[in-house]
Amino acid sequence: MKCYLRRLTYVVSLLLFVSTALSGSLDKEEVEELVKEELHSRFKGDVRLKNLRVFLRKPIEFVSIDRKVLSVRRGEPRGNFHLYLKTKRGFRRITATLELEWKCSLIVAQEDLLKGERVYPWQVAYEEMFMGRCPRQDIESTEELINYVALRTVKRGEVLVKSYLKKEPLVRRGQEVSVIYRSGNLEISFSGKALDTGFYGDVIRVRSFNTGKVLRGRVISEGSVLLK
Repeated sequence: MKCYLRRLTYVVSLLLFVSTALSGSLDKEEVEELVKEELHSRFKGDVRLKNLRVFLRKPIEFVSIDRKVLSVRRGEPRGNFHLYLKTKRGFRRITATLELEWKCSLIVAQEDLLKGERVYPWQVAYEEMFMGRCPRQDIESTEELINYVALRTVKRGEVLVKSYLKKEPLVRRGQEVSVIYRSGNLEISFSGKALDTGFYGDVIRVRSFNTGKVLRGRVISEGSVLLK
């Protein structure tokens, strides 16, 4: 009988210990930490929590966390977090609404870009910043900016988007151009006439003023063609 009572006492004590170890108290700060853990697990450092709204009059006593559900789409400024708790009175769901900021890689002017002037790669740089929604730029690299002129003045430090730009060719048909020939350390340049209109990287035809021959070259800058 005494042996039985000792075993029963041990089992009851063990159950009480397990119950206490699993139980806890949940408040807004702890919900916020759980949200940050879930965001980092799914998106790493690409997103950060700007604000969280959760209705909790007072901390909730719970036995265990049943599951966590993060409802967030990449690039969207808002989302939800659902937390399912097991309490002594049954299951309970806590919902938090999230305001998010995403890491955006943006092209930023490093100096004033004046209206009507051509934009050069060295005038801009990529910078990372967090925003609610990353603006669409449609600019694959800073190198392609040489094909554009500014439609308005863009101040230093301002994010550059494609709607601020107008595409303009570096060489126009009929224009006099500088034709460049390179071979090792040797470089020769002479004048010619463009027979095609071209943007940066385009291969166009040019006629040499000296020989009258039609040559082919790649547009490398404003008014300059490098022979192939």
